[in-house]
Amino acid sequence: MPLALARDASPSSLQRNGPYGRQMSRASSHPKRFGLATPVASTLALAFLLIFAAAVFLYSGTTTPSRTITSAGRANDAGGSGQALLSPTVGSIGGARAIWELPASPARAVLFVAHGCHCRPENFWPPSPRCPGCVGLPEDVAITERALRRRFAVLALASARDCWSMGQEVSAAKRGIQTWTSQNGLGDLPVAALGASSGGYFVSRLAAEMRFAAVVLMIAEGSFGAGGVPAGYPPAMFLHMPKDHRRAALVERNSKMLQRNGVEVKELKSMELPLTPTILSERILGLNRGLSEMIWRVLKEEGFVDERGFMRKDGRATPWKDAVVKRGFWDQVSPWAEHIQEELNLAYGYHEMTSLHTDEMFDWIEEHLS
Repeated sequence: MPLALARDASPSSLQRNGPYGRQMSRASSHPKRFGLATPVASTLALAFLLIFAAAVFLYSGTTTPSRTITSAGRANDAGGSGQALLSPTVGSIGGARAIWELPASPARAVLFVAHGCHCRPENFWPPSPRCPGCVGLPEDVAITERALRRRFAVLALASARDCWSMGQEVSAAKRGIQTWTSQNGLGDLPVAALGASSGGYFVSRLAAEMRFAAVVLMIAEGSFGAGGVPAGYPPAMFLHMPKDHRRAALVERNSKMLQRNGVEVKELKSMELPLTPTILSERILGLNRGLSEMIWRVLKEEGFVDERGFMRKDGRATPWKDAVVKRGFWDQVSPWAEHIQEELNLAYGYHEMTSLHTDEMFDWIEEHLS
């Protein structure tokens, strides 16, 4: 799958050819009709322009409503909650590929993130001049962005192989995190960790080797070994998808085990969600509304979603790519294939990175920083 993202900043065909576009064309060809010769005409023209501007704003689907990425790589929140940088540093820590970023304001804590199998740190940041190889998967980036806004310094390391190992790699990550925090003047700050799938198992083991303020095990029940957990094990959150019945049962078992050992446990459940014609353009930064609607029609017509809009099968088991190829617009879709795949997996709600509970997750982490 391609690592470069094709940013489509042009208006969709619906925007260009819609009724408001035709009205503006007629206005430009009849200057007297829409001129400012009289106060009444002036008032009408101003009202028309305001209505037009509002309609274009509401209808536009070239970016998500709340976030845009500027050419400088900054993420802006239209809701006024401040500005978070998405301008990472790419380097190496203890021989492992690493990407990190400090918040715009002085950091209050550190967040270490561990990816899942066959994933990479580059998923957590969008492409930029500072990280041209970054991929920027939507759920991963949303977590990074929220962490930065909440003044967490974010560090991601790459596993040595496709998945994390539980031996020497744990000790290497501990040394790497400690070295990095010291070198960046963050050594006195609390450290939290988030791991997804294989990264969740890895974080659960790492938490037995170093001090964390809190850990989040996402779509993972954790790996605690035959000896249980050591004294001082940090508060643990299990953020899982209960549709995965086997893992849900293991989460329940390990939650009870941790609680018996005096560990504070929090559980969050991420459920399936229905697809809508615009869900992809709303959740994938840069994918325009017209393309989102085209993909949704394919999913609907091929029977990949039910009458309520829910995925019938996991995104990985759904041949949606073949269906798009058959319809003849794969060239438009291919740069976004990984991003769309992640959102279809998320919609099915079985096993995927999720940002749906990010604020609740960070609220809980922040309760344990002091």
